[in-house]
Amino acid sequence: MVLDALFFRLRNAGPWRDLPDVFGPWRTIYGWYQRLARQGIWERLLRRLAAGAKSRIRLVDGTHVVVHQCAANPAGGAQKQAMGRTRGGRNTKIMALTDGRGLPVKLLLIEGQAYEGRHVIPLLEAPEGLLIVGDKGFDSDPLRQQLEQLGASHCIPGKSNRSKKRRLNKKLYRQRYKVENYFCRLKRWALASTRRDKLASHFLALIQFASVIDWLRYGC
Repeated sequence: MVLDALFFRLRNAGPWRDLPDVFGPWRTIYGWYQRLARQGIWERLLRRLAAGAKSRIRLVDGTHVVVHQCAANPAGGAQKQAMGRTRGGRNTKIMALTDGRGLPVKLLLIEGQAYEGRHVIPLLEAPEGLLIVGDKGFDSDPLRQQLEQLGASHCIPGKSNRSKKRRLNKKLYRQRYKVENYFCRLKRWALASTRRDKLASHFLALIQFASVIDWLRYGC
């Protein structure tokens, strides 16, 4: 019943108190939701599923999620809860690392205005032997050096204003669309397309829950 309630809210993104009575008291469901988020159950399930990724290719990218007004003024301040401010207003950015099929391996929340390149290394638990594919936004000499020092290779195109041109495996780079497809599938869930949770840990738990469903649908 708790899982059914989480499915319902993931799809409809309404307030907890608006859950249909068929699921039981909404406070009970919310209590389980908090407990599962604190225990990191969805992260552990995602990690277990991602352990089956056979390809050494890893696709990395980020996507913006607008913060709903009901998530404003969180405990500890917006910055501590991975909320930033851009021209589009307050938002959060989901950083995702996927395998070569575009299935999620690890997720991270950062502020909307943050530079994505600084958060690639925290996504890599065992980088040695991996091949990291990213877009021009990740074109950074320090990032390339860090990846090489950790034993990972990279396929990242250089920006147009770069003085020293970089060689690019175009055939491999064309696979990057698969991480974009993952974000498209993720944002079909209403609760993943607009952030309504004040706490970053709660929002991330729901994103991980949706990602576990993604694995069960397309990876198993």
